Amino acid sequence: MSGVEVAGLVLGCLPLIIQGIESYNEGLDPIKSFLRWEKELPSFIRKLRNQHVHYAQTIRILIEPITTEFELAEMLSNPSGELWKDKEMAEKLQDRLQDSYYAYQSTIADIERITRKIASKLDLERATELTRDDLEAMLAANPKKSNDRFEFKKKVKFAMGKKAIKALLEELDDCNKELERFTDKSEKIETFRKTIKPSFAKRLQRIQRYAASLHETLSVCWSCSCKSYHKTSLQLDQRGSLYANGLKKANPSPKTCFKVSFLSSSEDIKQLWTWQAAEIVVDDEDEKCVAFRPVSKPNNRMTKSVSFGDKPPPPYSPTDPATTLTPSLQEIHDLCASIQRLYKSSPCIGFSFDSKYKLRGAYPVDTVAEQRVASCEFVTLEELLNRPPVVNGRSAKLSKKERYSLAVTLASSTLQLNSTPWFPDQWASKDILFNRTCNSPRLIDIDHPYVAPKLAEVSGVKSNGHTCHRFHNKNTILLALAVALLELYFGISAEKHRELESRFTEGQVNPWTLCAMAYEWADEEQENLSAAFSTAVSHCLRCFNDPGASLQDAEFLQAAVECIVLPLQDELYQFLGKSRP
Repeated sequence: MSGVEVAGLVLGCLPLIIQGIESYNEGLDPIKSFLRWEKELPSFIRKLRNQHVHYAQTIRILIEPITTEFELAEMLSNPSGELWKDKEMAEKLQDRLQDSYYAYQSTIADIERITRKIASKLDLERATELTRDDLEAMLAANPKKSNDRFEFKKKVKFAMGKKAIKALLEELDDCNKELERFTDKSEKIETFRKTIKPSFAKRLQRIQRYAASLHETLSVCWSCSCKSYHKTSLQLDQRGSLYANGLKKANPSPKTCFKVSFLSSSEDIKQLWTWQAAEIVVDDEDEKCVAFRPVSKPNNRMTKSVSFGDKPPPPYSPTDPATTLTPSLQEIHDLCASIQRLYKSSPCIGFSFDSKYKLRGAYPVDTVAEQRVASCEFVTLEELLNRPPVVNGRSAKLSKKERYSLAVTLASSTLQLNSTPWFPDQWASKDILFNRTCNSPRLIDIDHPYVAPKLAEVSGVKSNGHTCHRFHNKNTILLALAVALLELYFGISAEKHRELESRFTEGQVNPWTLCAMAYEWADEEQENLSAAFSTAVSHCLRCFNDPGASLQDAEFLQAAVECIVLPLQDELYQFLGKSRP
């Protein structure tokens, strides 16, 4: 058993042993209690209870930084539960304690030995089907009742000498002090490690700035007479390297890339293109300096550089490879004309987005992309959940693997694109788009979801010219994410769920009725939700109802990553049988 599982067994068994000895003491004959040493039992019980409290507090301090709120509550309420046996939890504790881990294991083993020795003198029942560990068998045979007390089926007996008890108590006290010292040292190490740990919030805020600026630039670049017929959709990415562990060496990459699709619905005979995939590489001076700095020691700035494209856009003329790269690409003034020049010559075209927020290009990009149908028809996530298309007897129904992966993509994209024009606050599954494919075994390109900005919502003006007064909450976008996560986990849209639950069908749907529906849905299915989805949904709903919370705050954004994205990411990797990069 791992050091975490043993710690949980001891945590669960000590209260059982204490209550057993109390029961024995209460049942003693007064004359025997006076004549024998058992009159000192109350003092022994008190000291043992103090050691248990000391031990429980130390264990909580150890595991709290490596668990979510949900996991911590589950572990403390159920010391013999599955989370204590989780291999990944043991790895997290080892990573937290570093060099002290093996000394910690030795101390925990001593505490287990002391606990087992005391328990061996207490004639409590053991579960016969469990033979690998005496403490586990004893805990299984004497579960807690609803009043948080143990119930013994027979009169408890305890047989141990005064000297033996005194020696074990002294040894247990020494072990607890050692364990506390390991914990104090790990706290100091953790404080130091936090100073070199990259900030997820800073990485996300950089992506947000790029995304908002890119949206503004693209709007200006549609300068053609047919611009009202053009539409730009942004591909949603998990951007896994944003969440790389700061204590692990990540592959440094100098570029951030956004992938988009351009759609034209014009029937003008002169309009030569209908749909075009593109990738836009951000050419940022800060990123270049980070990328070429020699690696000598952990550095916050180095971990901020991320890449989601295959390579930097050609052509480049390196003047000084160690410091800068000078692009020789022309600024784009007419995006429509640029697309027409390369349309059909390349499945994907590339652009550079320079440090002055100018769009430059265009050039062919070598990529293996699934071809889309000529009509460029999109399918929404809501349609895939409710009415997946069927072609030639094949259904595009989402698999569990695809739903898990989409959950990570939507969670990550929500935090990347919040407060930008790309992602409306009150988004829903009907706003997430997928291309149909041709010449491919799959009917839908599930790996590349898109979102299209709603210009009327962004501008705050309705089509009739009147001002649109809309509900505003700083974290409405997280409410939308909570609903989307429930939809993906159970494979049913919120609209369909409302139809099945008649109490949600009456009246107009607004954020508050949606919140009530999500709360009830999550509560009713609490036992069916996985730990990661439960944690993520609970955090989203809690933040929506907190007027002081805002994704614009770096600490709040950091917490959102740790409570939403990382648990979902870990669960996806666990489902795929992989470890987090």
